[in-house]
Amino acid sequence: MKTNELIRRLQEADPSGEMEVTVGKTDIHFIGRSPAYWDGCYQILKRDPALEGKCYNIIGAEIRSEGSHICINTHSVEDILDENPDAPVTFDSEYAARHYRERVDEWRSEARKIIASVRAQSDVKRGSDE
Repeated sequence: MKTNELIRRLQEADPSGEMEVTVGKTDIHFIGRSPAYWDGCYQILKRDPALEGKCYNIIGAEIRSEGSHICINTHSVEDILDENPDAPVTFDSEYAARHYRERVDEWRSEARKIIASVRAQSDVKRGSDE
């Protein structure tokens, strides 16, 4: 999708410009421009203009290694907890808490295990260097 089409669709979906935007339910951390080859080729869907407005208009794809593209980079709650397992996470409703509290606790626990493992490996390495 081209940037002008993305902007048009965003403005159509939210004329006020005040709604949150997510990618796969994950918040956007930053938007940047990257060369096509950066971190591997990128993918473009091929659409049939005759099927515009239909439920499914994708007829193929192209994998590109040349040019540049705009990347929308996300950062999830799990990503935050991987860096800081004690970061505060709040819920806006009982529904959200009921469905996500246990998952957030699992992410915290897993992050703590990984951090402890990395520290232990670092301590072992430091001990062998002495």
